Amino acid sequence: MSPLLDLLQQQEDTLNQMLALLEEEFNLLKQRKALALPELTEKKQQLLATLAQNDQAIASTLPDHQLQPELEPFRQRILTNLQSCQERNEVNGKLIELNLLSNRKLAAELCQLRDKNKLTYDNRGNTQPGKNGSLNIKA
Repeated sequence: MSPLLDLLQQQEDTLNQMLALLEEEFNLLKQRKALALPELTEKKQQLLATLAQNDQAIASTLPDHQLQPELEPFRQRILTNLQSCQERNEVNGKLIELNLLSNRKLAAELCQLRDKNKLTYDNRGNTQPGKNGSLNIKA
């Protein structure tokens, strides 16, 4: 095998690993298991660094930046995998945004419920924020 072929194979393998990792991330997001995400993020960063190193090595190995015709199928598979990774990453990003929005809404609801217990009424029957429970009156 030529060094260029080895590098292209390595790049394809790394992209396949990235795609599997993004699928795992998607499943964790669907299951709302956010505590497992930092470990995956670290693995993604490592794979991205490997992809960048491979890109540099491939670029330095190619004479005049021309790929031999027999290696074109590798290039096409790599481009297809790269596009799949980008699409999956975008979907995961949107899912993260939706999860964050959902969590913010839940937090707002909980705050409203908490603050609802602190409401008092004025002489006209309108609600107003009560004092911080300093009266300790139980009805």
